[in-house]
Order: sequence, then structure tokens, then C-alpha cells
Amino acid sequence: MTSMHLTDPSTPPRRAKSAPLNTLLFGGCLVHAPVRHVSRTQNGLAYRKYGVMPIHTFGEMFQIVEILRGEKTVPPELRHLCRMATELAPVPGASDFSDIDVALVEPASPIELTFRGIAINRTGIMHHVLRPIERQGSEAAKISARWLRQGLVGLNESVRAEMGAKLLDYVQGQTEAAELARAVIRETHASRSDIAGGFRKMQELLGCPIGVAIYVFRYMPDGRPVSWPAGFREDVLAAARQLDLPIFEPTPLVLQYGVEAALTADSRHYREEFLPVIGDALVEFARSVYEGSKSRPAAS
Repeated sequence: MTSMHLTDPSTPPRRAKSAPLNTLLFGGCLVHAPVRHVSRTQNGLAYRKYGVMPIHTFGEMFQIVEILRGEKTVPPELRHLCRMATELAPVPGASDFSDIDVALVEPASPIELTFRGIAINRTGIMHHVLRPIERQGSEAAKISARWLRQGLVGLNESVRAEMGAKLLDYVQGQTEAAELARAVIRETHASRSDIAGGFRKMQELLGCPIGVAIYVFRYMPDGRPVSWPAGFREDVLAAARQLDLPIFEPTPLVLQYGVEAALTADSRHYREEFLPVIGDALVEFARSVYEGSKSRPAAS
């Protein structure tokens, strides 16, 4: 396992001086924001050729690869549910990603959400389907939360069906947006990822060295990481270790700098001032994954 080298908070973060690595980023804002920040100011990681992909689950990752290879399309009218850029399209080179030096993979949820054969994103549902409902009052907000958290994410089919039926009463009008919201509520189903199987499939699909970035749902005031759903973080760590994948664990660095200095008020996102610190650490980690892969003997 490759470990992260911690930066001494009394000295400036170490800047990467080599040419940028061609990189694929499969993760959320805890990976994208730091890498984007340092890439503006240094030769860190070149990640824009295949697009920016803010995603949570392995199912979303597989779907992105299929789209880049021209094997799958997602209709424009559904892309907002996937948090998918409208310009995302097949890219020359995606057949084998031979130009990619390293990929950083950050699964942020074990729960796959599927609507009409498309992997959709929990945040996409929250913003585009549930927010208009929640604005109608506290009871509507409670039903929305139960449908999403207990029904879908909690994999409780009876709660999903019961709360979904109540949610439909709050969807108003006959617009295309309203009809889509009703369809999402009726037809979206959830399933649990195979974490180790997801990493194996990513290795097969990408064919390049992979580093695992550990997702932290939230930090306690004393810096302890909170996993949601319970045990997910530990499952990702176990799967990565089982497959001997290098691991980037951000918690020691957050602890070193302090929760208040590193995180925003919600204890879930990095402060702007902390982005260069975590970004430099991610660049260093990516380089260690790449260099480590070159030193390994070729498979027989």
C-alpha cells in the first residue's frame, strides 16, 4: 500500500516540478476541487481531455467510460439527473486510455441509483426532483427525506413505495419537468455495489495504474471521520487493501492542520485556503502511484 506523505504545516506545501501526469479523476468535489486548484498554479495533473466527471458510485464510473467509448448514450433531458456535462461525448483514445498515466478513483457511495437503465446521481435527484417538493413545507420535506434516505439509500423497498406514493401528491402541473419528476419517483430503484468488484472492473476498463482516494462523508469536531452509510469507508479501505491498490487517506492531513482550518462549517468540504495543501498531497500521491507502477514487475 502506498501511504501519503504529510506536509509540515509550518512550511509551504511542496510543489510538483515535473511535467503533469495525464490523469482520469473519478470522484466528487473532495478530489476535483483540490486538483483543479493546484492545476491552475502548477504542473500538477492534466485531467481535462476526457472531461470533468463529478460522480459518486461505481455504476456512474462505468457509465462514463461507456459514454467516452461511444458504447452508451444518455439523453440530454436526463443528464442533469446524472450531474453529467452536456458536452460529454465519445473521445478518441478512450478505447484503451493508452495516453493516461494514472487514474484516481473515489467511490463516495455504495448505493447505485438506476432510472430507465441509466445510473443517476443522488445529488441530481435532490436538486432537480426533491427541492421543489421540499419548498412546499416541513411535511413534504420529511416525506422527501424518508423516500430518499430510508427508501432508496436505505434499500427499504416498502418505505420507497409508500413515501413515493405520497411524494407524487406534491408534484404539481403537467410540464415536462413535472412528468419527469413523477417518473423518477415511481421508477428509480436502488442496489448495493460490490466494492471490490467495482475496483476490479475499473482496473479492467482503464488499464492504467489506479490510486484509491478515500471519501469522508463528514468529520467530527475532533477530526474523527464519519462514514455514511455506516461502514462504507471501512469497506472501501478493505477492498483497496485486498487488491493491493495504493490508498490516499486525507484524514491525517485534516487532523494535522485542524478541522476548523481545513474544513467549511458543514465539516464536509475543504476550505479554499486548504485546497492547495490537499491538492499538493493528491498530486504527490498520483505521482507515487505512477512511479510505483513502473517499478513493479510485468505480469507473466
